[in-house]
Amino acid sequence: MTLAAGSRLGPYEILAPLGAGGMGEVYRARDPRLGREVALKVLPGEVTRDPDRLSRFEQEARAASALNHPNIITIYEVGLSDTTPFIAMELVDGKTLRELSASGPMPVRRVIDIAAQVAEGLAKAHGAGIVHRDLKPENVMVSKDGYVKILDFGLAKLAEPESGQVSAMLTLARPETHPGTVLGTVGYMSPEQASGQPLDFRSDQFSFGSILYEVAAGQKPFARKTAAETMSAIIREEPEPLAKLRSDIPPPLRWIVERCMTKDPEERYASTRDLARDLESVRDHISEVTSAAETPLARPGRGRRRVSPVLAGATLLAIGLGAGWAARAISRRVVASTPSFHRVTFRRGILANARFATDGQTILYGANWEGEPSRVYLTRPESPESRPFDFGPGDFDILAVSPLGELAILALKKGPAGTGTLARVPLAGGIPREAIEGVTYAGADWAPDGKELAVTRLAGDRTRLEFPPGRVLRESTDYLAVPRFSPGGDRIAFTESGESGAVMVIDLAGGKAKALSSGWRNLAGVPCWRPDGREVWFTAVGPDKVLALFAVTLSGEQRLVTRVPGDLELDDISRDGRVLLAHHAILSVMRGLAAGQEKERDLAWLDGSVPADLSADGKTLLFSETREGGGASSSVYLRKTDGSAAVRLGDGSALALSPDGKWVLALQSAKGLTNRLVVLPTGPGATKLVKTGSLRGFGGAAWSPDSRRVVFSATEAGRPGRLFVCEIEAAAPRVVSPEGFGIQTVGAISPDGRYVIGTEGPGKASLFPLEKGEVRPVSGLEAEERPIQWSADGLSLYVHKGSDVLGKVWLLELSTAKRRLFREIRPAEPAHKLEALLLTRDGKSYVYSASPTLSELFVVEGLR
Repeated sequence: MTLAAGSRLGPYEILAPLGAGGMGEVYRARDPRLGREVALKVLPGEVTRDPDRLSRFEQEARAASALNHPNIITIYEVGLSDTTPFIAMELVDGKTLRELSASGPMPVRRVIDIAAQVAEGLAKAHGAGIVHRDLKPENVMVSKDGYVKILDFGLAKLAEPESGQVSAMLTLARPETHPGTVLGTVGYMSPEQASGQPLDFRSDQFSFGSILYEVAAGQKPFARKTAAETMSAIIREEPEPLAKLRSDIPPPLRWIVERCMTKDPEERYASTRDLARDLESVRDHISEVTSAAETPLARPGRGRRRVSPVLAGATLLAIGLGAGWAARAISRRVVASTPSFHRVTFRRGILANARFATDGQTILYGANWEGEPSRVYLTRPESPESRPFDFGPGDFDILAVSPLGELAILALKKGPAGTGTLARVPLAGGIPREAIEGVTYAGADWAPDGKELAVTRLAGDRTRLEFPPGRVLRESTDYLAVPRFSPGGDRIAFTESGESGAVMVIDLAGGKAKALSSGWRNLAGVPCWRPDGREVWFTAVGPDKVLALFAVTLSGEQRLVTRVPGDLELDDISRDGRVLLAHHAILSVMRGLAAGQEKERDLAWLDGSVPADLSADGKTLLFSETREGGGASSSVYLRKTDGSAAVRLGDGSALALSPDGKWVLALQSAKGLTNRLVVLPTGPGATKLVKTGSLRGFGGAAWSPDSRRVVFSATEAGRPGRLFVCEIEAAAPRVVSPEGFGIQTVGAISPDGRYVIGTEGPGKASLFPLEKGEVRPVSGLEAEERPIQWSADGLSLYVHKGSDVLGKVWLLELSTAKRRLFREIRPAEPAHKLEALLLTRDGKSYVYSASPTLSELFVVEGLR
């Protein structure tokens, strides 16, 4: 019904209509009893007989009236006049956020101020167990004096309070909707809301992030032509990055919006109170944030000058300290600190692990300096010199230092890839005593009493966490590594890496393991306990695709500690809180020789170029950009080897180029979704999804000569990988090999299309028929050697040893196992092995990549 000015509803005198509000009509009215004006919300006459609408109307009133907070609209009265229910509420003299943002993006300071107030109101509601479920700009009112009010809890649903305590509100209202029912406003729904899944307070966080995105960028994040298309975009697609739409948005605000808008609720804030605190911190430091965001930083260009490692390291860390506020501003506890970095290594090369000795001053580290074998060194902060240990021939790295003065070291190259043999040796020196085989990288730590070791080690196709050695605490097909004891010795932190990485902790009393932080694309270094045992610090690749230092509590609250240009790797934390950090500056080298040319050409494009495939004539290169320049999901590029500009084909990691040059097989990933194989057109055409069913863990791939099908390696749930073949238009892939085999080369399929090379491990390969035929083992491969391409006549294989710095390519005859040296490729940067090597079947063209790394070790004080 429509109420005219001057009419009455209960004791209230109607003054003027204010418009629609959620499920009802809203009027300006006067309360003669108290002589004040109010907003009066009534349900339209045509729905007053709808029990569901009436019930939810009543629920709104009871939910909102129980909340007493300056950023939530105040409810004065819930009443019934004849058959018309109404709510009398606070009248706000101002405009909705929709009205304020109608003319375009809002100023940054105002966005942050409004956001902080909305988050405070939401935190209050969520703390009482109430989920709004219909947040949108129309439901946020800003008064003339700047106060923000959240309106319309008409779709509110009571949920378990974040505290875990049962709210008294449960006696006032009950949920009126059920899983599978979609309610809310389409453009601001969360993915779980759009798909009809059960909701909790994190759904409001997503809607809140969508609102912030819109008022900051001036456009909706998921606007599509129809409601159905919009809901599909919310569930499956990512919005355009805020930084691309508006450069003056400070990074901390972008990070908050991105975290709120992740598809997976687990990746949002564990508590809306933490969200409110982060925004409050940004608001309180707005001058620092905006000035930091406006500071120009030099971008690496193709004509960049080479600087010395010492100068580069000092410059990078100086910039990092200047940018360090970004990490502290969004942490749960903002502590004023000025970290100091003291460099302790000065040679050129690559660092491995590093550890403090028991005295907290002596430092032991592993390194490969100037192409020398990997050795363990000892140094102290007051000296620039390092003393090497003489453990005899071979390569070694440090694992752990016992409180009793004994070292656990890793003898490298004594076991399968990624493992070695653990040996024990006194700190004073001596001959190492080999103790445990198959230990993973950095995979050991001494218990606090120095008597027993916890280890992660390879066991067949699985890795195990053992303590003491032989007693299995956890076993997984994923990669377990870097165990570290808590200060009290009652827990062990470790990492578990599969399709995504997780920082894990296991309680030794109960034997139960849980993930503290998960979903990381790459974890590096060691998860280290703070001296008080309240947090685990770790280094991982963040949204900007560089390794940064993070912290997580035992309850899963996570924060960024610091980041700098380049990659950080956490190695240890001393008892007094000093941090041992390695800084790696990684260069991207991709070079190649085109047919008919005499000199190699630099083919690197951005900062992380990795070659994937080379056309048969050697004229076209397929590659991925995997680091910061490639974006959050990496990027697929195509480039002529004559040096022409590269063309970006789409998101993902490039796998293989079809022989006809029309299609590219790529691996794509999205938050909340498993990886998928797609086919991208190199020219006009639409992207195709390869139907791989429930397969996951995709590895290498190769095209058949007719460009109609692909062979790839993948895993099934809980099982080792194997090879599959799939017609691009077919319904399902077909098994090609037994379990335990993968594809290590894009040139895996024979020129006649009959066989594919499957590798079982270093120096082990077999030829599997794609149709009928017998499996043929490849004889003559040496340790660590792998096939990289078939010869043009299909009678031989080009093979290469991955650890060979000189890049020797041998031609291995399949029928006789005879070999001859075919080519020697010398990397542009000496002492750095080739990471990827592509070769045409005629052997006339090649492309390789390497990642020369300049490492520096620092003792850092003052990090909080």
